[in-house]
Amino acid sequence: MAHLSLGVLGATSSLGQALLEVISDSPLRLAALFPLILNDEEGMVEFRGEDHPEFNVEDFEWSQLRVLVNTLPDAKAVLDEAAAAGLIVIDLTGINPPGGKLAKGQVLSLPDPFAQQLATLVAPLAELGEVTQVTATGLLAVSTEGQAGIDALSGQTRALFAQTEHETAVYPKRIAYNVLGGFGVPDEGGATPEENAALALLKKQLPGDSVIDVSCVRTPHFFGHGASLTVRYAAPVEQDAIVAALKGGERVFMLQVAGEAGIAASQDAVGGDKVWVSRLRFAADGRGVTLWSVADNTRLPALAVLQLLTLIAAKE
Repeated sequence: MAHLSLGVLGATSSLGQALLEVISDSPLRLAALFPLILNDEEGMVEFRGEDHPEFNVEDFEWSQLRVLVNTLPDAKAVLDEAAAAGLIVIDLTGINPPGGKLAKGQVLSLPDPFAQQLATLVAPLAELGEVTQVTATGLLAVSTEGQAGIDALSGQTRALFAQTEHETAVYPKRIAYNVLGGFGVPDEGGATPEENAALALLKKQLPGDSVIDVSCVRTPHFFGHGASLTVRYAAPVEQDAIVAALKGGERVFMLQVAGEAGIAASQDAVGGDKVWVSRLRFAADGRGVTLWSVADNTRLPALAVLQLLTLIAAKE
């Protein structure tokens, strides 16, 4: 396999660290790694036992790279500049709507991690019969906002214990010991950007007349998205078929343990590569299933990037 020169904008972010960890554990070989930063103090990034210096994008020569992966918000101008220089650009932040091409001079925006989580489960279930309705509620971690969200939750928690003032710059209201019924500016229909991102991806998987409802809630925990998912069918589907489909689903892990130990928690999935599924409840009419799932919201997109990088390297 050919070697690849890779730049990671935000290599020290939670998503950037997950990406480097996933690549480090893979057979993919890099000719060079360039950790890039935006207006921060340059430091060092450890990768495969070696320290790599960070570079500010303002002074960086794009010709050194083949691919740029972005994990930082508010970097659209940098992505456009890198694409204009002929790089393959992969964005994980949702700066642009999901889509684009994996090609030189193009920006490919991957789906939101929560959308990926839902799609991973809906894909095998949709093969069992005509899906008429999907309803999902996501309990999303503050690492969705990167290090800023993590710092906001930890800082507010300390401030509450110390009985001092707390900042709310990242979130419109306090996130510590609180639940926010959405994040981001809702559209005219009341849907937030991350809800629309999930809707857009699920619509690609399902019949055009399927009813899809998605709600996203921001909860005060650091890592790991949780989701309650209900899928309804036009005709009855055997329970064993649903269980078998989920077991056979790509990157799906069925937790089958009796009692409370069989209820998956977000911490179970953190650091892993699977979408965990538990608490299957079947509709009385045989035409639906409700389940609970958890997944590492940083590793899912990191794994998707690894697949793309492997594909690029194979074509070199």
